[in-house]
Amino acid sequence: MINLPGTQPVLNPADFTGLENAVKDIPRPRKRLTELMIKTALQKPGEMAAQAAAPRQWGLKFQRSPQEVLPTADGTRARGIRMALTRLEGSGESAKAIPTGDVEELECGLVLSSIGYRSLPLDPAVPFDSQRGIIPNSMGRVEGAPGLYCSGWVKRGPTGVIITTMNDSFDTAQSVLEDLRGGVLDVSVSKEGFGAVGSILSSRGVRPVSFSDWEKIDAAEVARGKAAGKPREKIVDPQEMLQLIGH
Repeated sequence: MINLPGTQPVLNPADFTGLENAVKDIPRPRKRLTELMIKTALQKPGEMAAQAAAPRQWGLKFQRSPQEVLPTADGTRARGIRMALTRLEGSGESAKAIPTGDVEELECGLVLSSIGYRSLPLDPAVPFDSQRGIIPNSMGRVEGAPGLYCSGWVKRGPTGVIITTMNDSFDTAQSVLEDLRGGVLDVSVSKEGFGAVGSILSSRGVRPVSFSDWEKIDAAEVARGKAAGKPREKIVDPQEMLQLIGH
């Protein structure tokens, strides 16, 4: 986004001053991202002259917690959002954002909710930390359940972006490979895999959505989007999707 044509990043230097030493020992992906933001926020006037004349701006506001979406007078659309200013208590991954009592209103005409979700227990036999909403694990290895692995937000909680989750899955896959090579996993008995799952679902009257079914949904979304002048019109009702593929 920093190199997005026609846009200018606006980052508050006060949010990044003095962070150079603090990021030395954090994981590499987060370190690179933070260093890039520090460089952008603390650059001297004139270093990005082309961006300074850009018609659009984007920025990041830290330590804000959304409180309320503010409507227009007729109540038909958003006019802004009210946010609570927060301060951090604690450090590292255990730090918590505590409201200061001050609020800030930001004018806007569009509000997108992107706050993640809380994972739920998978099965009574699988350990689960209900307070943190994750499966207790070490590098993807589920604690107390040899041969069971996890990845994504059920592994780390609803944090990061797509690339974060990708790197997270690579780490879990590496754990699986290490356990295979180290003889930790018993591979002497062949397991049926998806065939067994398919049989169980069939016995319960459940019809899975196949890849060809997904292709039908994908084609319908693309066609609806084309009619509306955009790449895709997402179908958000699961029942409508099932009707589309004849379930």
